[in-house]
Amino acid sequence: MKAVWAVGVLAVGIVALPLAAMASHGKVGLWEITLNVNLPNMPKIPPDQLAKMQAMGVHMPNGNTIVTQHCMTAAEVAADRPPVQHQKDCAMQNEKMGGGSFSADMVCTGVEMQGSGHFNVSYDSDTHYVGEMTFSGTAHGHAATMTNKFEGKWVSADCGATTH
Repeated sequence: MKAVWAVGVLAVGIVALPLAAMASHGKVGLWEITLNVNLPNMPKIPPDQLAKMQAMGVHMPNGNTIVTQHCMTAAEVAADRPPVQHQKDCAMQNEKMGGGSFSADMVCTGVEMQGSGHFNVSYDSDTHYVGEMTFSGTAHGHAATMTNKFEGKWVSADCGATTH
């Protein structure tokens, strides 16, 4: 189950925080991020792990869709590039940014996760983006393959109590 958790954290970590922050592509405030997860060779997340993820603000109503919120700051909006190097032991390479899109190759070389993937996101406005992330390798010694699609929508300028 550590493998499921590691891949889930990778997917959420890569998608939840970094995508809303690309210079001139995004707005300060509350964003809702929906991630459609496809982990064909991974077992279902056990109830206790699912509860831990929900306690972190990650909601998985059907096991395949993760919905989370993030309060994007002015500093994140003003960043020169999205801070996609969010996952420990994973690095982004071949980064390309321009024309309302960002793409990069991802390489993970740690003990918990090893493998590679690709990441891309396209903004159609400062209040909406879509993208896809792929990964193939191992997580905690177990084969891990995923293809995830995601979408971010700006909700409001007021983040309220949400600080994920």
